[in-house]
Amino acid sequence: MTVEDFVNSSPPLVSVVVVNYNGMEVIEPCLRSVFSQEYRPIEVIVVDNGSTDGSVEFIRHNFSSTHLIVNSGNLGFAGGNNAGVAAASGDYVVLLNNDTVVQRLWLASLVEMMQQPGVGVVTSKVITDGVPAAFYEMNGTLNYLGYNIMRQFRDLSQIFFAGGASLIFRRNIVGQPFLSEYFLYHEDVYLSWRMRLLGYDVCMAQHSVVHHRGSVAAQRQPSRLITFYQERNRLLNCLLFYEFRTLARLVPLFMTDAFAKLLLSLVRRRKSTAGIVRAYWWCVTHMDWIRSERCKHQSVRTIPDGAIMGLMSAHVLDSESMFAHLVNRVARTYAKAVGLAYHG
Repeated sequence: MTVEDFVNSSPPLVSVVVVNYNGMEVIEPCLRSVFSQEYRPIEVIVVDNGSTDGSVEFIRHNFSSTHLIVNSGNLGFAGGNNAGVAAASGDYVVLLNNDTVVQRLWLASLVEMMQQPGVGVVTSKVITDGVPAAFYEMNGTLNYLGYNIMRQFRDLSQIFFAGGASLIFRRNIVGQPFLSEYFLYHEDVYLSWRMRLLGYDVCMAQHSVVHHRGSVAAQRQPSRLITFYQERNRLLNCLLFYEFRTLARLVPLFMTDAFAKLLLSLVRRRKSTAGIVRAYWWCVTHMDWIRSERCKHQSVRTIPDGAIMGLMSAHVLDSESMFAHLVNRVARTYAKAVGLAYHG
């Protein structure tokens, strides 16, 4: 069945959730492209995180059919999307960044792939400003430490996690998609890894094309805060989703990574040092919370790490330099020595 045939059938209601934070410069083209979709039925929910730039008034005046939720403060990407999903009525829910413009068959293509057996989350092909075209020739993945590693999968439907700029899931299976504590960064990895533990596939719909300006809301955050969320949330995903025996085998890699990152940050006198230290300190001082959340996820696991880690990479550095090749060779050798499944 083609996408055009699918649009003309009796498709389910889809709720499109867009979180906005001072997005006056980007929200109009985003919403116009969503309302221009051939796919029906849809409901569009905009969650505003305490904007002060007039974007709330603009949406009320120009997009009156939108379900607008106005928060008194900034709940971040995680909290804002949770609020939108809680208000959604659709069988499927789409999370879409406000700094995007979607093509005509964006939504129909997402829904079509979601209806394949065993699929839990589907992401779009997101074309981000400034990213070279060669980047889109292969899909990336995560390495064992939770970092992005590019150019790993030639099969463009295959991807380890669904990017948060545009993704779709079943509301009755996922429920609340994120932990509000994440606030910003790596929430999409959290959702995808969580679905993988439950035995669902995560895929990319190549015909669901999104043009993404990139990091508009994040750029308004202090650099130290960005570093904190990036580092802390990356660690949280690993602590919550790996089996204990996997974590034990990865301890040397985590310790080496932390030491190298802190040393490099200090030598180069980067402002990120404080954010890195704060991230690790947060994890140490919130072990009870981490333990509780970890138990929830591990208790419903249906797929072992061995099956999931075959889609991850043992590479530590995402570079083509001679130094990176050497480091990655050592990392692969270590992974094989401790019995970890690895990809690339």
